[in-house]
Amino acid sequence: MIILGIHLATHDTGAAIIKDGKILAVVNEERLSRIKMDGNTPYRSIKEVMSLAGVTKKEIDVLAFSDMPLGLKRHFYFFWQQNQRVWYTKFKYLKSFLSKQSFSKSRLLKQTGVGSLKKSWQSSQAIKRIIKDFKSKGFLGKVEFVAHDLAHAASAYYTSGLPDSFVAIVEGASFTNTCSFWQPTKNGLKKVYSVPLPHSPGRYYEVVTLILGFHPKKHGGKITGLAGFGDPKKCYDQVKELLYIEDGKMKVSPKLYELHDQYFLGGKKIPAMFEGFSKQDVAAAFQKRLEEVVIEQLEILAKNYSIKHLALSGGVFANVKLNMEIAKLPLVEKIFIHPGMGDVGQALGAALQVYAQADKSFKPFHLKDVYFGPEYSNELIEASLKTAGIKYQKVADIAKQVGLLLSQNKVVGFFQGRMEYGPRALGNRSIMYPATDKKVNEWLNQQLNRTEFMPFAPVTLAERAGDCYKELEKCSYTAKFMTIAVPVTEYMKNNMPAAVHVDDTARPQLIDEQTNLLYYNAIKEYERLTGLPSVINTSFNMHEEPIVCLPQEAISAYQASNLDALAIGDYLVLK
Repeated sequence: MIILGIHLATHDTGAAIIKDGKILAVVNEERLSRIKMDGNTPYRSIKEVMSLAGVTKKEIDVLAFSDMPLGLKRHFYFFWQQNQRVWYTKFKYLKSFLSKQSFSKSRLLKQTGVGSLKKSWQSSQAIKRIIKDFKSKGFLGKVEFVAHDLAHAASAYYTSGLPDSFVAIVEGASFTNTCSFWQPTKNGLKKVYSVPLPHSPGRYYEVVTLILGFHPKKHGGKITGLAGFGDPKKCYDQVKELLYIEDGKMKVSPKLYELHDQYFLGGKKIPAMFEGFSKQDVAAAFQKRLEEVVIEQLEILAKNYSIKHLALSGGVFANVKLNMEIAKLPLVEKIFIHPGMGDVGQALGAALQVYAQADKSFKPFHLKDVYFGPEYSNELIEASLKTAGIKYQKVADIAKQVGLLLSQNKVVGFFQGRMEYGPRALGNRSIMYPATDKKVNEWLNQQLNRTEFMPFAPVTLAERAGDCYKELEKCSYTAKFMTIAVPVTEYMKNNMPAAVHVDDTARPQLIDEQTNLLYYNAIKEYERLTGLPSVINTSFNMHEEPIVCLPQEAISAYQASNLDALAIGDYLVLK
């Protein structure tokens, strides 16, 4: 049974193909279009995953859309969802959109729901075009629609390896809710609790991201990093009332959305409520309150459901510090965060859910890796190098050469094999450097034209993880995918400080031979030469660009960032 999952309702559109429950390919549109968080119809992604899987449109058994079924109800929910903030604030939320100093027609249309109706109509037409095109090419299968929150839940549950796991989805919004909680049954996943719009922890975090001067959709990770430098107590009282639990359910205050308005009315300055406080302290208070409220919601649910094993998805769980605090709960024994926790995971989740409905014996499995994207031959790589006009050499053991370069304190771009799925670079589209130089976070970010407050993440040999990190017992599997922060040891702090945050945590990727032999061998060679089991791994891209996909993109990023070396296929480029 071959299922093509498609996501086009929100940002981060993409496609996925599974066959008999096995993942063959997953690609998001941004990697191919080069538009960060691309929300356009994923025609490129559909074509790419079908090519990677080696299937034709005629061979597809099911088209699985992570969306609501077509019709008026779908348009109503798009409109209703977008207007929740407006109605909840008794139209105060619209002030800035109507004011002369910050009027924007496009923003006004979007926030009043008119823009969402347009988006709903356009995506409906795109779905119809895709179905029509497939049918014209011999497709005789079914068309299925999977609700947004259920697609998230399926992506987390079926890749968790935990058949009895309780599933928590916390995000900005689906069509009707912002959080949903699921329990596995013999008939599949059952939603047991939800938090309705507009009470959104995702929007709560987007608001602080916005008022501190960052892009609300793209830069939540900057706030998580910034929070480590602040004192949450200084403005905690102001933040506490914005997100809270009432009658056992998570809620946000109308004041939260009014902060959005005040930011624009004040000429994009921090609202008066937070004047006199540093950005670090504001970020710290918002982060602390998020952790408290999400954990309190889980503890309330734990009175009726077992949360011994937790599988998490939804954009809020990109917050690695929140994930760490959840893992500390005594009630939790194992925790897993799906590697594509945001909407990048929607296409895969839809495909997995449809397959689970068809095969009741389908059980959660462990992901060996997430290298589900395209790869390129040495012939194509060499042609790209020649076109770029840069000197290169073919080497017999590229991993050994990379390990040697790292031991010489060189910055290496590493482009190998199939591209990763999800927001993290996990070794096939990575930039690596020793974690011994604490100043690297300043100068390498400068080279990459980035503004980050979180230190670069480390990749660590799995067999040496105990030397570097504490409290891994509950999260060793999910730590393969850089989805959780953990406390570090004194050994890590003293020997590899560049990967340690000010709060003495790191967000590691644990690597073993079975997951990625070439990547593992490069770090193993570095360990042989230096005795150290960890190096920095950051994504191979320039600021505000998606992670590189094609060889020519890797070459361009290498040149623009002035790296010391590029290991691309079997070829080595030296500065």
